[in-house]
Amino acid sequence: MVVRLWYLQIVKGQELAEMADSQRTRLIRKAAPRGAILDSQGRPLATSRLQFVISIIPDEARNCPETYTRLAEMLHVPEVELHRQIAATMRHDRLTVTDPVPVVKDAAIDLMSQIEEKRVDLPGVLITRDPARYYVDHMTCTHVLGIARAINPEELTKENELGRGYHGGDVIGKEGLEKTYEDDLRGQDGGQWISVNAHGRIQHVLDEAAPMPGKTLRLTIDGDLQKEAYDALQQPLLEGHAGSAVAIDPRDGSILALVSTPSYNANLYTEKFKELLKSDMAPLINRATDSGYPCGSTFKLVTSAAGLETGAITTNSYIYCPGYLQVGNRTFKCDKAAGHGSLNLTDAIAKSCDVYFYRVGQMVGTEKLDYWAHNFGLGQKTGIDLPTNVDNPGLVPSPAWKKKTKRGPWVPGDLVNMSIGQGAVLVTPLQLACYTAALANGGDLLTPHLVKDVLDVSGAKPVVVRTIPRHVRGTLGISEEHRLAIVQGMKRAFEQGGTAHLLAIPGMEVAGKTGSAQMIFHGHHRTNSVFVCFAPADHPRIAVAVLVEGAGYGVEVSGPIARRMVSRYLHLNLPDIQMHVGRIHGGD
Repeated sequence: MVVRLWYLQIVKGQELAEMADSQRTRLIRKAAPRGAILDSQGRPLATSRLQFVISIIPDEARNCPETYTRLAEMLHVPEVELHRQIAATMRHDRLTVTDPVPVVKDAAIDLMSQIEEKRVDLPGVLITRDPARYYVDHMTCTHVLGIARAINPEELTKENELGRGYHGGDVIGKEGLEKTYEDDLRGQDGGQWISVNAHGRIQHVLDEAAPMPGKTLRLTIDGDLQKEAYDALQQPLLEGHAGSAVAIDPRDGSILALVSTPSYNANLYTEKFKELLKSDMAPLINRATDSGYPCGSTFKLVTSAAGLETGAITTNSYIYCPGYLQVGNRTFKCDKAAGHGSLNLTDAIAKSCDVYFYRVGQMVGTEKLDYWAHNFGLGQKTGIDLPTNVDNPGLVPSPAWKKKTKRGPWVPGDLVNMSIGQGAVLVTPLQLACYTAALANGGDLLTPHLVKDVLDVSGAKPVVVRTIPRHVRGTLGISEEHRLAIVQGMKRAFEQGGTAHLLAIPGMEVAGKTGSAQMIFHGHHRTNSVFVCFAPADHPRIAVAVLVEGAGYGVEVSGPIARRMVSRYLHLNLPDIQMHVGRIHGGD
């Protein structure tokens, strides 16, 4: 295609330039469609549709001022406003008087009919069919796909300083996969040589080079599971609770679902931007990857590993829970006010005993607990194939951090809070899903990825250009004996007496952990509902993390959502479990 444009401009340029004085030629650039984005089953999530665009070439209209008058009348705008719009577009897109300047995009059929009827009286006016980005499923995948929009002047300067050949008005990926995979999705422009007579009227298309579409992305996202997660999150959203859900294949790090609510219609992004920006629910934020939260009792899996690997406890260590722990002049309560009595590790995980893990944290110490938290991938980016600015590293607090941020000295209560995922601990739902997947797969902390492969579909059959491989970015660093002990506690959570027993799946062992995390939001105390699990426990195929803001205990909101996702993915056809949004009555 590049050779063809060179042929038109260089080889045939002289011949075309020598045409009669009464006829001039123009090279009209034709934008290439962006590549499609498909789900794992090949169903389209983002495509390019054709839109009719009405443009004007100022250089061709200069000898006929009536063109602007007639066009303004057809558009029902003052002529001065039309001139202002054209000048503004030329400045913004850095166009010259010989370039087509878009006046109307997505033009209606009746308007085009009027222009066609008056074409002889509208020298310099063009109607073209140009590609426009279209998001098939308007809401469920918005935070994954991102947005592609017209390039702005700052981006145009930056990109062209790198020799990337963008033009004013080109569409470029701004967020999400549209941005990460811009080089793949962007196609190669084509062009038309047209002849124009002395009056600025287009006579003929002399030659053309067809634009070449961008490459296609096939995602790891299971469209059915993505929709199931999105639908499940709507109930708490209707009651004012934003949330997110992530599902990962623990075998290779493929992201099966990644949902953030509230979402928005990506096709209406430009029109609704100000409204979205002002919304108290902040729909523009990708809560699954970019929001850090206290993760509550799901952090006890980290504390368990730290206790076992440092020798602070063994799998048979018993700790007595009277229902509270006194630390200096502060009393740290257990969720069960009467206490759990004497428990070992598996019981403590299953029943989510706070006092057990307070004590383990004290025995491990701040420095070593910090070390093991980082081993689980906390306090660092996951490496997901989204723009790095939305891959929030979260926070693992430490004495050095408190000193640097001038939050006072590190006190014993900080360690106690950290041991159960409270205090200053901040974790993203994606990080939760990643370390849950690592516990499922034997200890490999995988780089999560949304794209399965990149396809060239320009030929008769799609060709795989490259495949995104499984990548181990670290290991949990725990022995198999200790990993199995933690997993055993997670399985016991689904048995009678465990915090997740209401979520048990008949005939299938599931490993999971409930969580409820207290935080202060706009001056109000809120309890975030958190849940992680993987299934089947013996041969894991899916790891899930769900977090719903301010919705209550994990077992009552996030747990039923995660169970619904597991049921959908494994084709179990289980009945939904009723959620109790916002109900706080004890549990986890």
